[in-house]
Amino acid sequence: MKLIADSCSDISIDELDRMGIEMIPLKITIDEEDYLDQYEISNTEVLDAISEGKRPLTSQANPGDFTKVFRKYVERNVPVLYMAFSSELSGTYQSAVIARDTILEDHPKADITLIDTKAASYGLGMIVERAHGYVEEGLGKDEIVAKVEKDVKAIRHFFTVHDLDYLAKGGRLSKGQAFLGGLLNIKPLLHVEEGKLVPLEKHRGIKKVHGSMVQHLIADNVTHDVHITHANAESQAEQLKQKILDETNVTEVKISTIGPTISSHTGNGTVAMFYFNEGV
Repeated sequence: MKLIADSCSDISIDELDRMGIEMIPLKITIDEEDYLDQYEISNTEVLDAISEGKRPLTSQANPGDFTKVFRKYVERNVPVLYMAFSSELSGTYQSAVIARDTILEDHPKADITLIDTKAASYGLGMIVERAHGYVEEGLGKDEIVAKVEKDVKAIRHFFTVHDLDYLAKGGRLSKGQAFLGGLLNIKPLLHVEEGKLVPLEKHRGIKKVHGSMVQHLIADNVTHDVHITHANAESQAEQLKQKILDETNVTEVKISTIGPTISSHTGNGTVAMFYFNEGV
C-alpha cells in the first residue's frame, strides 16, 4: 500500500521521505509568484512576507496533480491510501475525488481509497504518522483504513493566534472583535470541529490560554502523543510544553513549526496543540 498526504500535514519533506510517504503540495502565491508548498517556499519565507505586510494566497492541489501520482501506482497494481486536508478548509480533497473517478474510467479495478480527515496541520500529520505505523505493523488494507477512520474521529486540535486582525482579514472573526480583543489583550482559543475552524473560548493573556489547553488534556486523560506546532513563537511553544509536562501525566511533547500553507492563514505568533482523545 502506498500512503499519500498533502502538504497541509505539516510533516517535513525529509520525514515523509523517511516514511516512504508521497506528498501532494498545495500552492502559495506571493506578489503574483506561485510556489509549491515546502518544495519551493518555506514557512520562514511565508512568515517574513506576512511581517512585511503581504498576504500570501493559497490554492488547492488540482485534479491533474493527483491523477499523475495515483496513476503511477495504479499501473503497478499498488493500492493507494490518500489522507486529505479537511474538505471544509480546502478543495484539495475534491480534486482527489475527481482524479480517482477519472482513473477508474480507464482502470475500473484501481484500488484508491480517499479519506477526508477533517483535520489540519499536525492534526493531519499525526493521523498520517499513525497510518505509517499501521503499515509498518503489516496490517491489511481494510484494517489500516478502519484504524485511520477511528483516528480521524479521535484527533483534537487547539490553537491560539497572536494577531486577531489577521484572522479577521481571513474572515474568521469580525473586525470589531479583533479590535476589542487587541485592546483587552484577549487571546482566542480555537479548535477544529467537523473539519471547520471554530472559536471555542476567549482568555485575557496567553498564560490563561495555555492553562485552558492543559485542562483539555487533563479532561481527556491524555498521557502520550501530544504535539505542539508554532509560527515564529518558539518560546511560547516551549512554555506550553513545560506546563503540560508539569501539570499532566504526559511524559513527552514534540514541537515543530507550522508549514507554509497553514502559516499563510494563521500568521505569526500562532501556537497549536494536537492529540488523540482515545476515549471516543
